[in-house]
Amino acid sequence: MFRLSSRFALLVALLLSASAGPAAAARGSRPPRTVVLLDLNYTFVENQAETARLGGDDFARRIGLERYRRWLLDFVRDRHVVLITARPERHRAATLARIRESLGWQPDEAWFNTKDLPPPACKRDILERHVFPAHGRPDRTRYVAIESNPRTAVMYASYGIPAMRVWDEWQYGDSTKVVP
Repeated sequence: MFRLSSRFALLVALLLSASAGPAAAARGSRPPRTVVLLDLNYTFVENQAETARLGGDDFARRIGLERYRRWLLDFVRDRHVVLITARPERHRAATLARIRESLGWQPDEAWFNTKDLPPPACKRDILERHVFPAHGRPDRTRYVAIESNPRTAVMYASYGIPAMRVWDEWQYGDSTKVVP
């Protein structure tokens, strides 16, 4: 229970600390809404390794076995959520149907991997082609990422987007050795 509480507290702190930025403060305007960039595999899907083991090469079966982190949904539910995943586009309909069926919820937007790129490159491409044109760049819009992949977290940081890393302990071990 302590781990869940500390993760939740960290997420709360991260989202609350994501300020509107100096431009909005200088203008005296209301801060913009927070756009949450939510990762799917290993972040929102709480049993990713189990689905791979039980579903094998049958990706449709794997999607049908997915369970989602309800504590994370409870926190992001009332925010503008952009699901960004390196999962191939061909699994979009089944993935979104499973989320809707399991949780009675859908992200506001969902972007999948259309170019067979590795996660950081895929998500950078999605940011540049879809998210930033729709919502503005990070100097004008408040973003926070919830991500499991340390390399993708570094990519978000290159834009000045804070990233809350969510993963299972077995997954990365000492992540300071993974990310320079």
